[in-house]
Amino acid sequence: MRRSFRTGAVVWLVCAVVGAGCAADPETGPRSAGYAGTTTAVDFVGDLKRFISRARDDYGAPGAFVLLSRDGFTGFAASGTATTEGGPITADSTFRIASITKPIVAAVVLSQVDAGTLRLDDPLSSHLPGVVSHDDEITLRMLLDHTSGIFDPQDGDPIADIPRLTDPALRREAENVLDRYLAGEKVVASDRIVVAIAETHPGYFEPGTDIHYSNTNYQLLGMVLAGTTGEPLADLIDRTVAGPLGLVRTSLTPPHLSTPDIHGYGTDVDDGALVDLTDDLVTFGNGASGGVVSTPSELLAIIRAIVTGDLVGEELTREMQAGSPQSGSTYGLGLAGYGTSCGLFYGHEGGVNGMASIAMSSTDGADAVVIGFNLRSGEDPGLPGLADDVLCGS
Repeated sequence: MRRSFRTGAVVWLVCAVVGAGCAADPETGPRSAGYAGTTTAVDFVGDLKRFISRARDDYGAPGAFVLLSRDGFTGFAASGTATTEGGPITADSTFRIASITKPIVAAVVLSQVDAGTLRLDDPLSSHLPGVVSHDDEITLRMLLDHTSGIFDPQDGDPIADIPRLTDPALRREAENVLDRYLAGEKVVASDRIVVAIAETHPGYFEPGTDIHYSNTNYQLLGMVLAGTTGEPLADLIDRTVAGPLGLVRTSLTPPHLSTPDIHGYGTDVDDGALVDLTDDLVTFGNGASGGVVSTPSELLAIIRAIVTGDLVGEELTREMQAGSPQSGSTYGLGLAGYGTSCGLFYGHEGGVNGMASIAMSSTDGADAVVIGFNLRSGEDPGLPGLADDVLCGS
């Protein structure tokens, strides 16, 4: 066998062979001619079963999945359950993709750049005057590649920051949202509140001089898109990404507030018990920093289309992949570069509400992977390393 994966009961699997038909059996896997002389599609999916079961056992998540395209095969395997109450994880199960939303929003922004509606070097002040400090120095490019220096509320204590809001009406709105949240309601703070809370802290550095990941950057991009186009971000994603790719289970939170199929869990700080965090939505704002819900199969299609240039064209795709010259970072315009043991891949990680995931693709789209766990604990699941194992293992 040419390759095996270093890390393995499967609940569901699907296989497609590029350029050939493939019949799949939910118990034994697909039947197909082999590749590399002796390896069969059954071997391919069997390796995926062992990989994801071992990875889930190591991390301790209720469930995990992997969808891999490699060497002309596409296989899916899952281990464990979608919730602590049970239920299968399939390639069509919805889950919160968290910050993998960012390359999607970046693609929407760049489609507007391509149309001439926006320019990468537009100052933020030309679209959202007075919303953040240094808005005449911060450009859309800096928001996309996290070189704006704007504070991320997740680095502070948003609840403690609410009394520091200087706009009385916005402070009252934030206090109302907090009261409802603490009373158990499913509420979402507005993007204006999220950005205003960030503004209660000084920036990390002068705009354009360094890099620091900040969800506020993408909240602002969502506001720019809505203001420039007159369309809600959810509709822009449907029109720019989901529609062209034929996706039917990809949506944005908000406005779509339904619970995904795969629940996400954290651990109680006192007794370590699992806590369902799936619908803790208060910090989602307009959704641009992490609100997309998708499925393993649809997310694989999305990341391939973005990385290969099917959505925004060759020149702008190169901009997405270029990285940040200010810091030497491999993070470009919404895409991160991953130097694996078998070459360079592009994609993004996501972590929110008890869900941890990664999606990566080669520049030609031939090799791509989506991995997810429905647990976020104090431990790091090491998603880039797992992706390297399954893409490059020998």
